[in-house]
Amino acid sequence: MSSLISFAKRSAARVRAFSVSAWRRFRRLPLWQQVVLAVILAALVIGGIAFLRSTESDDSAEQLRSVTLASVGELSGAGDSVSIIGTVRSVTEADILAQTGGTVRRVNARLGGAVGAGSVIAELENASERAMVLQAEGAYDAAVAARSAVSPTDATAAARNAYRTAYTAFDTAIETQVDAFYGAPTPYGPKLLINPATTDPTALSRDRTALEGVRKSFAANVPSAGTREPEALLAEAEAAYQALSEHVSRLAASANARDSRVTAEQTAALAAARATVNAQLAAIASARESYRNRSVTSTASVDASVKSALGALRGAQAQLEKTIIRAPIGGTVNFLPIRVGDYVTAFMHVATVAQNGALEIVAYVSEDDRALLAAGGAVRVNDTYDGIVTSVAPALDPSTKQIEVHVAVAAADGLVNGQSVRIALPNAAPRAEAEDESAGPLLLPLATVKLRAEERIVFTVGEDGRLAARAVEVGAVRGDRIEVLSGLTPEMRVVTDARGLAEGQQVNIAD
Repeated sequence: MSSLISFAKRSAARVRAFSVSAWRRFRRLPLWQQVVLAVILAALVIGGIAFLRSTESDDSAEQLRSVTLASVGELSGAGDSVSIIGTVRSVTEADILAQTGGTVRRVNARLGGAVGAGSVIAELENASERAMVLQAEGAYDAAVAARSAVSPTDATAAARNAYRTAYTAFDTAIETQVDAFYGAPTPYGPKLLINPATTDPTALSRDRTALEGVRKSFAANVPSAGTREPEALLAEAEAAYQALSEHVSRLAASANARDSRVTAEQTAALAAARATVNAQLAAIASARESYRNRSVTSTASVDASVKSALGALRGAQAQLEKTIIRAPIGGTVNFLPIRVGDYVTAFMHVATVAQNGALEIVAYVSEDDRALLAAGGAVRVNDTYDGIVTSVAPALDPSTKQIEVHVAVAAADGLVNGQSVRIALPNAAPRAEAEDESAGPLLLPLATVKLRAEERIVFTVGEDGRLAARAVEVGAVRGDRIEVLSGLTPEMRVVTDARGLAEGQQVNIAD
């Protein structure tokens, strides 16, 4: 304590010494310099005092919270309606889902652009599907050609040509499609490039070696096809394709197994091999039928073969169409999340097309509010637009447990597709007017009511500019609004946003 007193005395002595020294220096200055320094010092003192006063004034002004007042009738929609929340949507709108999975190869539309009904919005990778269509078209053309055979000689030649065509397709399927799954030779056959689905990793390789023997035998018999019996030729070709079909089925089982490590090129090759097998078996059957009926006038069996080939062609075309994303209706593209190179899965939402010029509002109401609505009834949207109830669902929605309502709005240029709006519904009967309190519930914004643990209050502003609390009784919450059952009158003016305010607080009333 004594050291602090000693330090204070020394500091005071130094200040006095500095003051005396500064005064002496000031007195030794010329008179005009003394006058200038005195004026500068006086200006600094006066400016500092003015700044402190303005800061205090600004601080006191900033401490006052600005609030907005509105009558209870205005906040509740004139006191004669309840409100629900609805969503604006197009009367004609389509959510487009991908029908199959794949990589997006091309996107022809843009967000906000106009598309016509049936136009292509995007296209997935579909090389294998196009190959299947081409194979099916060949089988169909072969069936049509077989139907045109009118003589035994033509039928025999057609059967032998079908045999030669079958060998060419067989050889191509082995070299370019099946061998996409095999690599370097091994003692038991070519090495399988994917993980096999069976416990024996060499089973498919041995099958491929056996299939090579079938191909060599097939090739050796082609030169003598012109002198052999057509029935034997077609039976031999059918047996070769049955062997190829069994091998392709085993490859498919391994390719579809988990962790098979199959590539996209191998998947496309497998699909093409299946299409080749099916097309050639159909062509062989058609050639056999034509040969057997070469002396029969009836063409019923030949027509059946043509129809079968045509059905296969239509099926291949349907698979191809699943990879093409089309607009079912004309309109504006409101949603388009896909880009070139993206991978989409089956039933993924890839686009939304709507006619934004024709809008309606869809809302959901409770069972109690259902009694306030009827088709043809008038409602008010956002306190701005007049609307007409066009339909009311006869039952509850099983997922939301509410009733769906559709509202049409005329001359609603300010509404946007997807926007949330407030719909004022008429009450079943007008509220009786009272001097102090309203007879029925008022529907006020949630921000108007301050929810305390023990009470619910709203704020009014007194003549002294201070907040006064008024206790109210509240009911159910409806969307962004709450029912006030008692404690207010429609003409009472209350603070529109009670958040962060306290009773007795000084406030400014904003315009």
